[in-house]
Amino acid sequence: MFAVGIIAEFDPLHNGHKYLLKRARELGGTHIAVVLSGSAVQRGEPAAFDKFSRAAAALENGADLVIELPAPYSCSNAEVFAGAGVSALAALGRGAVSGLIFGCENDDTALILRAADAADALKESSEVKDALKSGLSYPAALAFAAEERFGREIAEAFSQPNSTLALEYCRAVRRIAPWIEPAAVKRIGAGHNASGIQDSIASGSEIRALLRDGGDASGLMPPIGGERSDPQAVDKILLYRLMTARKRDLLALPDVDEALADRVLKTAAEPFDSSAGLLAACKSRNITLARLRRMALHLVLGVRVEDIAPLPFLRILAFNSRGRELLAAGEHTLPADTSLVKLEKTSAQAQCVSRLERAAGTLRALGTPSGIYENEYRRAVRMTEI
Repeated sequence: MFAVGIIAEFDPLHNGHKYLLKRARELGGTHIAVVLSGSAVQRGEPAAFDKFSRAAAALENGADLVIELPAPYSCSNAEVFAGAGVSALAALGRGAVSGLIFGCENDDTALILRAADAADALKESSEVKDALKSGLSYPAALAFAAEERFGREIAEAFSQPNSTLALEYCRAVRRIAPWIEPAAVKRIGAGHNASGIQDSIASGSEIRALLRDGGDASGLMPPIGGERSDPQAVDKILLYRLMTARKRDLLALPDVDEALADRVLKTAAEPFDSSAGLLAACKSRNITLARLRRMALHLVLGVRVEDIAPLPFLRILAFNSRGRELLAAGEHTLPADTSLVKLEKTSAQAQCVSRLERAAGTLRALGTPSGIYENEYRRAVRMTEI
């Protein structure tokens, strides 16, 4: 057995993701485990597609085991997202997952590992702090400081759209599961968040926009079930919470400091007809829109700083017979089950995470045409034979 892991959102699973799953098998993966974002995603929105449908699509297109990455981890910054994803793979046991595959514009894994070392060295450095004070965002400040200390080649590893997650995956593997070997797969087709279609591959953002406008994406992605959620349909919920938030509410959120809280409160005192407009007005050179969207989502879901605690369990969303073998391969270091009821009983943190993920599921459902939230406790996992 040589099992490999992939940490993903698949929102939706498209032809680029199919290629990544195919390459994972070609690189020797006898078993493929996917850690999949739940009902909230890292861009700071409810998932467009239902997690159970995404898990089923992953299984139909090459995955053997799908584990949920629940809120609050799935809708947090890259360090939290990657750390929780790697923790999930590591919790399957040392005899289970041996490799981590991720897509990147640069498939020089050795360079990415060197850049990860540079990121560790620069994290609390005076160079980064000075760059932040000058108005740069954290990723831009890190790239600037990296070029100053380590040279252009390392700095360029920070500049690609997928570089932040790639670096955080490598850092998390070294910190949490050093027996897992990371490997970058070069992205093909349209780039991350890029517009346009290239070789029947479009970015997830392009596909979501196409579907939102009533377009046909059938040639860009395999069929996926469930109702699609539109973030614009829940915009007023986010706007209300932002307009009525107190300073202490904002300071209780992850990744929010006093300067950001004051900026949001000052901006929210002006009239806005959408949360998107309010957040755009809050944006600055050193505050990214993705960070602001995650802040607003955390506010609505009730995610607090203390909720970003170690991952408490492994919730299985889908598996086949190879996935069953993978589950049996190592000694689990976290409770693993398909039953949310059973998992909730394992710890106070498990109850907290379940509550936040169910809140994210409710918000996602409110953005669908029916507005109906399907009870998490009664949703059946997908089980297939090969």
